Amino acid sequence: MASGLRARLNAMAAAAPRVEKKPPRAGGVDCYAHRFPLDLRLRDLDGDGLRRIGWQGGRFALERCLFLDTETTGLSGGAGTVAFLVGIGYAEGDDFVVEQYLMKDYADEADMLDQLARRMERFDAVCTFNGRNFDLPLLQTRFTMCRMRDRWRDMEQLDLLYPARRTWKKRIGSCRLARVEELILNQPREGDLPGSEAPRRYFEFLRTGEMELLTEVVEHNRQDVITLGALLAHLCALYAHPEQEQNRADLFSMGRSLENQGELGAARELYRIAAIPAPAGSISALTGSSVAAEAAWRMYLLARRNRDAEGMRQILEQMALRRQLRDRIYVELSKLHEHRYKNYRRALRYADLAARYVELGEMEALNRRRDRLRAKLNKENGRKDEHGFF
Repeated sequence: MASGLRARLNAMAAAAPRVEKKPPRAGGVDCYAHRFPLDLRLRDLDGDGLRRIGWQGGRFALERCLFLDTETTGLSGGAGTVAFLVGIGYAEGDDFVVEQYLMKDYADEADMLDQLARRMERFDAVCTFNGRNFDLPLLQTRFTMCRMRDRWRDMEQLDLLYPARRTWKKRIGSCRLARVEELILNQPREGDLPGSEAPRRYFEFLRTGEMELLTEVVEHNRQDVITLGALLAHLCALYAHPEQEQNRADLFSMGRSLENQGELGAARELYRIAAIPAPAGSISALTGSSVAAEAAWRMYLLARRNRDAEGMRQILEQMALRRQLRDRIYVELSKLHEHRYKNYRRALRYADLAARYVELGEMEALNRRRDRLRAKLNKENGRKDEHGFF
């Protein structure tokens, strides 16, 4: 009896699926440190360039600036998102030092944040790429959740995502850090792991304990930190002398940025350069014609803002000669001659020209303008007849 029961139990055990044991995983925080040659441009950052890309602090001290990037368990933030890898960089002598802190289990988070807090104590500024809205609020939340809020250090922030978008979005579209690195800094990455893949790799690591899963994540994070230094140097040099830029789309974009910051004279000069037509038949003529027209239009708006009637007229007439934005400029020329010069005949002529180019939805307003101008001309002609001018 007992032997029969034992046989049945053995048979059931043999038929049951085998449960694969997870390999033991050691916890703790792994720390990585690497030294790279310092980009010497970081030693001589221009004050105007820094201010124009968003620096709002006082004198910028490179040795007091921390470059920071995180890899997280989610890309949307929230209380449940954790930074499992924090990479920092800083200048030390002729080196750019990159240190990375990797927690190998959720229980190690407080230890990782403690090491990060001790390192942050020596810095007054932090440079990130989208850190203002993501990395820094996330880390601050994690300090709070780990009851370490008093260890968090508020620093002056310089987020390079915003000047990068303002400068290059018109030309390259998406301004992800790796894309900027490839298309702007001319340093394409080979075999780079997309940042969006990092959470999945970490969860798989937690399940299996295989450290090889995180090798590319660590390399990706290290490169991001290095790129922050190169991007800061590049942006600062670019905005120190923006008029030296060759790409008209970037010239126009920097003009918009400076205009929004109130530097109207510098913006006007960038628009002027961007508005110069490229040689006929060239590739730049084909790709840059719309940018040149937009730049000329911004020059016109600046002249209108300053109530510079002659400047407005000259810009609009030049745009007419270049056949730029004819749906807009003929309407504006009509307004200018009607209201500033009281030349109703010429105003009507430009209104009639505008009728060839404006959208159908704008025709009603334009026709009212033409009717009003005809009425003014008839009234003016009537006065001349009354006084015997004809």
